[in-house]
Amino acid sequence: MSNQSMKKDFTIALLMVVAGMILFTVWLGYGLNGNRRASQNLPLLTVGETAPPLKAEGWVNGNPHQDNFLEGKVIVVDAWATWCGPCRVEAPHMVEVYNKFKDQKVAFIGLTSDREDLLPKIKEWLSETGITWPNGYGAVDSLNAFKAEFIPQVWVIGIDGKIVWNENSRSSESLEEGIQRALNQSN
Repeated sequence: MSNQSMKKDFTIALLMVVAGMILFTVWLGYGLNGNRRASQNLPLLTVGETAPPLKAEGWVNGNPHQDNFLEGKVIVVDAWATWCGPCRVEAPHMVEVYNKFKDQKVAFIGLTSDREDLLPKIKEWLSETGITWPNGYGAVDSLNAFKAEFIPQVWVIGIDGKIVWNENSRSSESLEEGIQRALNQSN
């Protein structure tokens, strides 16, 4: 093998390693600013603030704005995307939490920035993960209003419309505890 060929092979291998590291970092859920999940207090929509309206270009698994679906309920908002590895890892936990609270006054809503052109992929992702609650696609405005700088990300909204729990709350209580606290506040 020539020296030139070895240099070319080394360069290709090095580029593949760098690309792999970048993809792995994205898969882990790091935001553009390098922050990871709730390990740091990010400028999220904070506990006590009023939640923004839940807006999307369209809805899969039902429209939460019909038939008083959200009225008088604690709302759990889950931000995700079809390309997000950590979102797929978190999905079974979200389904478990949903099953625990689905018969109580709790509504689950998914929001993704994925656009309508990804609708087949969105439906496939929801089906594969077992997520059956309403999910809004093209929800960029809502995700920006929630100050979602990374995904997956979850907020619990009390019946009064205020944030009761967010990712920064994970260090002091679980999502389930946050939902239960919101339910207790509504009684």
